[in-house]
Amino acid sequence: MNIGKRSVLKVGLANLHYSEYDHARIEARTFGIQRPDGTKCTWQAGGLFKSVRHLQGLALETFKDIGEEILSVRNNKDLNASAVERLGKEQIDGIAPALMPAMEKVAKDMLALAQTVAEGFAPVTPRASSDVVGFLADQELRAIVRGLSQEERRTLVTEARAGGHPDIVEAVLRANPMLSGLSPDVAESLSRAGIAASRAEDIEDLKQMLAVYDDVLATASNAGVALSGMVANSNGYTGRFEKWRSGCEGSEALREWLAKMPTRQSVKPAPDQPGAEA
Repeated sequence: MNIGKRSVLKVGLANLHYSEYDHARIEARTFGIQRPDGTKCTWQAGGLFKSVRHLQGLALETFKDIGEEILSVRNNKDLNASAVERLGKEQIDGIAPALMPAMEKVAKDMLALAQTVAEGFAPVTPRASSDVVGFLADQELRAIVRGLSQEERRTLVTEARAGGHPDIVEAVLRANPMLSGLSPDVAESLSRAGIAASRAEDIEDLKQMLAVYDDVLATASNAGVALSGMVANSNGYTGRFEKWRSGCEGSEALREWLAKMPTRQSVKPAPDQPGAEA
């Protein structure tokens, strides 16, 4: 999923920059999630971004339509400066009612996205019952962790929390932590590392989806700011529209969740781990 190319919509001397996205591809994005009852399902998370596409289109239409109305007022030679300002501000007053319902729908969908991801992204993917080799590999990795000294185990956990040793993290989280010589609290602290290890591609796409949301929200904000700039003495309006960039509860929850995910990085193998130096 790639961020779209930049374009510009012009009305008079006012410019509104925005991105052109492959919305169909975004809206088709699916994630495998775990329901509260433990069952698995495929969730078309991208469907929530139909409201984001709608908001972007509406922001562009509003910018064009209201901008042309303001231009018409400014070009009316029968109006004095005071009347031009008053009628121009009346047009600006129509921006929020035009966009707010769409923004509220986007906020609702972003909250659904954040909540479902937080609840449905399991730390690891269970082994298939027929994956005997995988089960044996997990047992060997847990035995390696269990055989480490306390200091070596502490180092391993620190590196795992930072995104290292993804295979070991998954092996540990697929069984009772005592089988790896770890306490339940330590194993719980590795859950985010487990998610980062098993859902790296999904996490990257979520970051892209959040970037699309941020950009579309900025487009809606910039539409109001640009239109306000077409009317005299409208600084109060400008500040109001700039606040639209602050996001919503769902976007901030998703941003916080993503920020807690450790970044995959290269870490030296733990002592006695296959690949470690003797």
